Amino acid sequence: TSTPHHHKMVEIPANQPVPTVNLVVHPDRDQGWNLEIQAKHFTFAPNKLDGKGITTEGHAHLYVNGKKLTRLYGPWYYLSELPPGQHTVTVTLNTNGHEELMHNGKPIQASQVISVPTP
Repeated sequence: TSTPHHHKMVEIPANQPVPTVNLVVHPDRDQGWNLEIQAKHFTFAPNKLDGKGITTEGHAHLYVNGKKLTRLYGPWYYLSELPPGQHTVTVTLNTNGHEELMHNGKPIQASQVISVPTP
């Protein structure tokens, strides 16, 4: 599934390792989910936000059902609640210049589906 993109895209140069991202959803003990963003060849660099777009560092964007929820400046995020049903949670990697990272013309992203039962 693709995410509606509102940012410029930037292709990873051929001379650098390609960043990857994996999204792991951990159910929280009490309520909600702890999202773990596992990025390789990419460094979260919130101190450089709005700076030059470098393809090896930046931040992530978190989408739920295609709607941007927030920016992520580190590898963990607590998602407190979702209504009953199926929800696609997607994380994209972005430079601090706000370009979305791409490889071979495809966004560097990871998605997981969270199923919330009806109470």
